[in-house]
Amino acid sequence: MGNESPVKIVLPEVESPILIEGYPGIGLVGHIAANFLAKELGMEMIGYVESPFIPPMALILEGKPNPPLRFYGRDNLILAMADIYVPPTLVSEISRGLVEYLKRTGAKKVISIGGIGIGFFKERMDVWGVGAREELNRELESAGAKILQYGSIMGMSGDLLWKASKEKLDAYVLLGETFGDRPDPRAAANVIEVLKKMVPIDVSTEPLIKEAEMIEAQLRKMHEQVEQARKKAGKQYENIYL
Repeated sequence: MGNESPVKIVLPEVESPILIEGYPGIGLVGHIAANFLAKELGMEMIGYVESPFIPPMALILEGKPNPPLRFYGRDNLILAMADIYVPPTLVSEISRGLVEYLKRTGAKKVISIGGIGIGFFKERMDVWGVGAREELNRELESAGAKILQYGSIMGMSGDLLWKASKEKLDAYVLLGETFGDRPDPRAAANVIEVLKKMVPIDVSTEPLIKEAEMIEAQLRKMHEQVEQARKKAGKQYENIYL
């Protein structure tokens, strides 16, 4: 009893699954991408995570109660997503349970998606990746990702990569570059474009790009308003001493 896990993963046995994990992180990149894929691919909720350490809550989606940590599925594709921050101890238990499930069902691929904060904007924001083995890194490069040679990957993505690699599963992490201070649908779109070359999914990322353009336009407007207010305040300050 002492070694019993505080986490229960409720998930049907899917043969040779491809798991895509998109828990919240920097820029909410993985979270946005996972939600977008679930909607665009018409996936249905097929499972969830139970634990006394998950905050007691129900997420209401389309008028129905849902658990905050859940799985969506279609064919052999499984999406793991969360709508809350998951504490590190819980992450470790969930990833351990997932890897046991994936090994048992003969998983084809285990792909975590998220963001990598760079703190500035570039004309082209890249996607970085790393695999459990060198040949997987070559696959990531062929799909358009740059290989992360040094650094750290925190949270579910990092823990799942390590635990899956120990079990000789084909595990990968894809990280879209993001400024990191706001939800970033453009980074999510960039990650999905790489993902499309690795798994059999057919979706257009145009809606994410349009959403990104709306956010960017709002940010530009806010910046202009701040600049105008700053200049106005500066002139008033100068007039005091005229």
